[in-house]
Amino acid sequence: MNKSRVSAPQFFSLLYLSVLSSIFMYISSPEISISRTDSLLRPLVFIVVSIVAAIPVFVLHKMVDKEKKMGKKAVIKDNVFFKIISLMYAIVWVTGILRTLARFDLFASSELFPGNDMTLFIMALVTVCGLLSLLGLGALSRAAIIFTVIVVGVTGFVMISLWGDVDFLNFTPLFENGVGSFIRDSLLFCVQAFEIGTLILFLPGIKGKVIKSFIFWAVLSGVTFSVILFFTVGTLGVFADTQLFPTYTAVTLAKFGLLERMDALETAIWILCVVEKISLYFLAVINCIKTVFPKVSKKGTCVILILVVSIVLGIISGDLEKFGFVSYSPLTIGLYAVAVIVLPVVLIIYFKKVKPYEENFENN
Repeated sequence: MNKSRVSAPQFFSLLYLSVLSSIFMYISSPEISISRTDSLLRPLVFIVVSIVAAIPVFVLHKMVDKEKKMGKKAVIKDNVFFKIISLMYAIVWVTGILRTLARFDLFASSELFPGNDMTLFIMALVTVCGLLSLLGLGALSRAAIIFTVIVVGVTGFVMISLWGDVDFLNFTPLFENGVGSFIRDSLLFCVQAFEIGTLILFLPGIKGKVIKSFIFWAVLSGVTFSVILFFTVGTLGVFADTQLFPTYTAVTLAKFGLLERMDALETAIWILCVVEKISLYFLAVINCIKTVFPKVSKKGTCVILILVVSIVLGIISGDLEKFGFVSYSPLTIGLYAVAVIVLPVVLIIYFKKVKPYEENFENN
């Protein structure tokens, strides 16, 4: 079984779980209110921005695929240009790993186990994700399609159980702070999902109708975000802006019959999403490093990456100032722009100008 070949539904199930972790661990900030009704419309902007932003990646893929059908194959390895691009992508995904795990560390230490040092737990999580990434894209994606059914089912059940706590007086008039504020907040919401950039690495190994599956992923993700935000705003109102993790606070209100701690069930689902997301990022980094240093084994790269990430997280853990840096909005915007738009456009220009189709293309 080819570890790198997956169907489109399998891969986008993995991407769906990955992007869900962003809304599950959404952090309230003074700049962006989550309590306004406008927040329910931000996912609609997310759908449009995601589809438009991914156009360069699909254009690049179509260019390379067209040359393949003509019997030509592109040079990737032993080329300084591609090594620089791969190194830049590796930096983006390592930052993504640190950003996600630092946020999860804050969530665990402030909500799940207040006052406890979660460093060892986070390091164990890093190790597990690193080892899972060695199973390959195929294993992660095939597991993701099963996990997606579980996540959607459990999340839907929890949201329905919150219906009785929804107060429609909590919903404010649309665009209360102006359309400009809505657009700014929506764009900041959209750039949380810079895992879209992994498409450029894994598209060659995806079978099926990729574009249709991607559009379906964007719509499904947006609808899921809107549903979660509807119940967050409806149950908490302006109180949501005072909570560090408003989505989690809303979930703690959920109960069904004798089940009084629905948040424990939902938290388990969130951890599952985080594991899939970090494993995807690990796999992306390992593939990029393999392009830069072909002689280095994937297992060796994985071990080094686990050590580096664990050390950096040990430094960040418990330090809100350092956490603030990895969660800094301009940094997030930069990561999204580089991974999803800038580097694919640079590659398009390079392929058009240089046409590097002399030797065999080897997909990592």
